Amino acid sequence: MGMRINAVTQPITSELKKIESARKNDRDSRVSNNKPLPADHSEISSDAQKLNETKAQSEAIVSTIAAQPEIRLDKIEEVRHKIENGYYNSDDFIDKLADKLLKEFGAK
Repeated sequence: MGMRINAVTQPITSELKKIESARKNDRDSRVSNNKPLPADHSEISSDAQKLNETKAQSEAIVSTIAAQPEIRLDKIEEVRHKIENGYYNSDDFIDKLADKLLKEFGAK
Protein backbone atom coordinates (compact mmCIF):
# COMPACT_ATOMS: atom_id res chain seq x y z
CA MET A 1 0.00 0.00 0.00
CA GLY A 2 2.78 2.44 0.93
CA MET A 3 4.50 1.91 -2.43
CA ARG A 4 1.39 2.79 -4.39
CA ILE A 5 0.92 6.06 -2.50
CA ASN A 6 4.58 6.96 -3.10
CA ALA A 7 4.18 6.26 -6.82
CA VAL A 8 1.30 8.76 -6.90
CA THR A 9 2.73 11.45 -4.61
CA GLN A 10 6.30 11.50 -5.95
CA PRO A 11 5.47 13.07 -9.35
CA ILE A 12 3.18 15.58 -7.63
CA THR A 13 5.91 16.50 -5.15
CA SER A 14 8.46 16.95 -7.92
CA GLU A 15 6.02 19.17 -9.86
CA LEU A 16 5.41 21.26 -6.74
CA LYS A 17 9.18 21.65 -6.29
CA LYS A 18 9.51 22.82 -9.91
CA ILE A 19 6.75 25.39 -9.38
CA GLU A 20 8.33 26.56 -6.12
CA SER A 21 11.78 26.99 -7.73
CA ALA A 22 10.24 28.81 -10.71
CA ARG A 23 8.50 31.19 -8.33
CA LYS A 24 11.74 31.72 -6.42
CA ASN A 25 13.64 32.42 -9.67
CA ASP A 26 10.92 34.84 -10.71
CA ARG A 27 11.18 36.65 -7.37
CA ASP A 28 15.00 36.68 -7.55
CA SER A 29 14.95 38.13 -11.07
CA ARG A 30 12.55 40.85 -9.97
CA VAL A 31 14.75 41.68 -6.98
CA SER A 32 17.84 41.86 -9.21
CA ASN A 33 15.99 44.24 -11.55
CA ASN A 34 15.46 46.52 -8.54
CA LYS A 35 11.71 46.35 -9.03
CA PRO A 36 9.70 46.28 -5.82
CA LEU A 37 8.09 42.91 -5.23
CA PRO A 38 4.31 43.13 -5.57
CA ALA A 39 2.30 41.64 -2.74
CA ASP A 40 1.28 38.05 -3.50
CA HIS A 41 -2.41 38.77 -2.95
CA SER A 42 -2.45 41.39 -5.72
CA GLU A 43 -1.17 38.81 -8.22
CA ILE A 44 -3.86 36.38 -7.12
CA SER A 45 -6.60 39.01 -7.35
CA SER A 46 -5.60 40.00 -10.89
CA ASP A 47 -5.59 36.32 -11.89
CA ALA A 48 -9.01 35.92 -10.27
CA GLN A 49 -10.22 38.98 -12.17
CA LYS A 50 -8.99 37.50 -15.47
CA LEU A 51 -10.76 34.23 -14.63
CA ASN A 52 -13.98 36.12 -13.89
CA GLU A 53 -13.72 37.99 -17.22
CA THR A 54 -13.12 34.74 -19.08
CA LYS A 55 -16.08 33.14 -17.30
CA ALA A 56 -18.30 36.11 -18.18
CA GLN A 57 -17.19 35.96 -21.82
CA SER A 58 -17.84 32.23 -22.09
CA GLU A 59 -21.28 32.65 -20.48
CA ALA A 60 -22.09 35.40 -23.00
CA ILE A 61 -21.03 33.14 -25.88
CA VAL A 62 -23.08 30.23 -24.55
CA SER A 63 -26.20 32.41 -24.21
CA THR A 64 -25.68 33.84 -27.71
CA ILE A 65 -25.46 30.33 -29.13
CA ALA A 66 -28.50 29.24 -27.13
CA ALA A 67 -30.49 32.18 -28.57
CA GLN A 68 -29.74 31.14 -32.16
CA PRO A 69 -32.62 29.44 -33.94
CA GLU A 70 -32.13 25.72 -34.20
CA ILE A 71 -30.88 24.64 -37.62
CA ARG A 72 -33.16 21.86 -38.82
CA LEU A 73 -31.31 19.91 -41.47
CA ASP A 74 -34.47 18.02 -42.42
CA LYS A 75 -36.21 21.32 -43.31
CA ILE A 76 -33.18 22.52 -45.28
CA GLU A 77 -33.10 19.22 -47.17
CA GLU A 78 -36.84 19.47 -47.91
CA VAL A 79 -36.50 23.01 -49.30
CA ARG A 80 -33.44 22.04 -51.36
CA HIS A 81 -35.42 19.13 -52.82
CA LYS A 82 -38.38 21.41 -53.67
CA ILE A 83 -36.06 23.95 -55.36
CA GLU A 84 -34.38 21.24 -57.43
CA ASN A 85 -37.74 19.86 -58.54
CA GLY A 86 -39.10 23.30 -59.47
CA TYR A 87 -41.86 23.20 -56.82
CA TYR A 88 -41.49 26.91 -56.06
CA ASN A 89 -42.05 27.74 -59.73
CA SER A 90 -45.21 25.61 -59.94
CA ASP A 91 -48.70 27.08 -60.28
CA ASP A 92 -49.70 25.08 -57.19
CA PHE A 93 -47.13 26.84 -54.99
CA ILE A 94 -47.80 30.28 -56.47
CA ASP A 95 -51.55 29.88 -55.84
CA LYS A 96 -50.92 28.85 -52.21
CA LEU A 97 -48.54 31.80 -51.75
CA ALA A 98 -51.03 34.26 -53.25
CA ASP A 99 -53.81 32.94 -50.95
CA LYS A 100 -51.55 33.24 -47.92
CA LEU A 101 -50.55 36.82 -48.79
CA LEU A 102 -54.15 37.84 -49.36
CA LYS A 103 -55.11 36.40 -45.96
CA GLU A 104 -52.13 38.17 -44.31
CA PHE A 105 -53.29 41.52 -45.68
CA GLY A 106 -56.90 40.79 -44.78
CA ALA A 107 -58.08 40.88 -48.38
CA LYS A 108 -59.62 37.43 -48.16
